[in-house]
Amino acid sequence: MPISLVLVDDHPAVRTGLQSLLDHEPGLQVIATAATGREGFNAIAELEPPVAVVDYHLPDEDGLILCLRTRALPRPPRIIIYSAFAAARLAVLTVVAGAAALVSKNGRPEELLAAIRADGRSPDHRDQISPVALRDAGAHLEPDDLAILGMLIHDIPAAEIAATLEMEERWLLARRWAILERLAGHGRDIPPRVPRAAAHPRMPRSLSSWDTQG
Repeated sequence: MPISLVLVDDHPAVRTGLQSLLDHEPGLQVIATAATGREGFNAIAELEPPVAVVDYHLPDEDGLILCLRTRALPRPPRIIIYSAFAAARLAVLTVVAGAAALVSKNGRPEELLAAIRADGRSPDHRDQISPVALRDAGAHLEPDDLAILGMLIHDIPAAEIAATLEMEERWLLARRWAILERLAGHGRDIPPRVPRAAAHPRMPRSLSSWDTQG
């Protein structure tokens, strides 16, 4: 069975080029494309693809918000953040948002294909996090959130993090919203795109209710 994908990018030329590239790759199939975070979330929630390729810059919300919203879905996909701003601090944010990989638009197509297939040839976005970026991130977080960030960096599953910290998983997700907001506001080498209202820790009870009606 081919790997089904959803592409989310606001540039029509990029969407067309990516779809052409991926549809000509054996074992890959683009089943939907979207130009905004809202459209992307709806497509992911409805079609339940195993993989989604998401641009960082989107006209309504950024790809990190979309990624974190999908963590509350019954079958969240592996999300690959595809961005021209693949810097060390953005790598920290992708980990907090729950992305599976961070791939630069300036890189070779083989890097994106390897990340989609998760075949071991794709560089781990955690390896892109420099000690400087990690130290800078820690300096802007509340003490209680440092443990969450540390476990996310070490790829500890969310359920295990929640159990270790003796909190409900929905509250852990809320804390990740707060971490994402705080770190996005302090990144010096990436544009801050996480709206404060959208990333407030008092998130809705069900993020899956964020659809075309809401």
